Amino acid sequence: MSAEELGHVNPELLLQELRARAAGAGRQAPATARPRGPRAPVLPARELPRSPQLDLASDEDLVQALRVGQRVIYGTDDRQDVYQVTDTALLRDADSSVALVGADQITDNGDGTSTLNGPVIGDEYGLCADEPFRTQPTIAFCSGFLVDPSIVVTAGHCLDAGNLATTRFVFSYQMQDEAVPVTRLSQDEIRRGHRILGSAIGTEGTDWCVVQLDRPVLHHRHVTVRRTGSIADGAGVHVIGHPSGLPKKIAGGAVVRDNSPRRFFVANLDTYGGNSGSPVFDSATHVLEGILVRGETDYVQVGACLRSNVCPADGCRGEDVTRATEFAELVPENRHDIIPFDPNTAQVVQAGGRWKIEASGMWLLDFGSSRAEADRALGVITHYGLNAQGFVGRPDPSMEFYLVDGEAPRGSLPDEDRIGFDPATVEVRQVGGRWKLVDGDHWILDFGTSQAEARQALSYVLRYGFRWICFVGRPDPSMTYFTR
Repeated sequence: MSAEELGHVNPELLLQELRARAAGAGRQAPATARPRGPRAPVLPARELPRSPQLDLASDEDLVQALRVGQRVIYGTDDRQDVYQVTDTALLRDADSSVALVGADQITDNGDGTSTLNGPVIGDEYGLCADEPFRTQPTIAFCSGFLVDPSIVVTAGHCLDAGNLATTRFVFSYQMQDEAVPVTRLSQDEIRRGHRILGSAIGTEGTDWCVVQLDRPVLHHRHVTVRRTGSIADGAGVHVIGHPSGLPKKIAGGAVVRDNSPRRFFVANLDTYGGNSGSPVFDSATHVLEGILVRGETDYVQVGACLRSNVCPADGCRGEDVTRATEFAELVPENRHDIIPFDPNTAQVVQAGGRWKIEASGMWLLDFGSSRAEADRALGVITHYGLNAQGFVGRPDPSMEFYLVDGEAPRGSLPDEDRIGFDPATVEVRQVGGRWKLVDGDHWILDFGTSQAEARQALSYVLRYGFRWICFVGRPDPSMTYFTR
């Protein structure tokens, strides 16, 4: 058959023919680089009547015919390198994405930088000469994304207690231009995992892991996570990550194809092994909708080399995305309630028979009948130069804290009433039915029934590196503040 004639053949029939030939020749698709957990139910394949005329076409002819029609075929190739993208919203989404890399693939250069090491993907996989990105390195084994400065989410089959210590979370592994991969990175682009906050895999196809980093990431964006409901049927989606371990790729042009499963949905995303753990966004709202966790076979054998598998938009099994609502309760909402003030205008005043501190006409604190506590609190503000007041939960805040130019107060005061804790071991725990911030057996703050407020408080402790909780007046303090 001529190329023109093949161009009019149903792409799914072309793919069916390629697979039949591979099976008849005893060829088997190689194992994908994507680690895979238990698979969700496979969508039924549609069998089409075979055309004997296809016998006249070579494997290469069939593949090329599939490529001609790739605008509507999900398995080829909407992937773009970051440098090729100009859409600012997509670039903001991409800024949250992180590569999971084995520690043994990173060399410390001794000058504040490290180098990522990995083979060229075309040589490593035996890809055909015209495969996209075949001259780029393959380094990452999975992908992930920031949901909070101190928290990364990935797929449950990518990370567990067994490999947490040997995994590094690497930001900015991407192509600088068509020829140059960014593999020499500042140490500030690399994090370790501190502990796993929660994970699940297998139940009705869910697959996720939430991990706390060893230190916060303040120079990359964290995503906005869907917390309730579900994405609309047929909604446009895009995915960002490290297909086959490559430098970061952005792939759009996909839609939600099957929205019926409770814990995941199916989309025709262009993803490969290494994309496991990638963030999947609603392309209209840029809200994080889920985690890429499973998919169709990545490559098929064509002659002596491998080519990307090609599927019609409504063919193959699709790519499974664990819904964000599966893990959202472990993610701080990051609705910041922080009010700046001028400490130079702070003063103790009496209003309505109550002693208060006000600054620039705004009252900060109420001390009731205690002038002494008001004076002590004003001394705290003056000593540290506090210029912002923050809350978790209002109108009755469960946590109150203060900042100095966006950072934690440092130092101490004589006779300061304070209790130390280690931010590395602080965690959210439910004790006696109440959510608390605890350090070992010592509880720091009590949030009652609100897990969300406890998660937000932990985020602030980690973000600002608080090490001391301090009080003015106890047992019912009129002012609580944190220092480091």
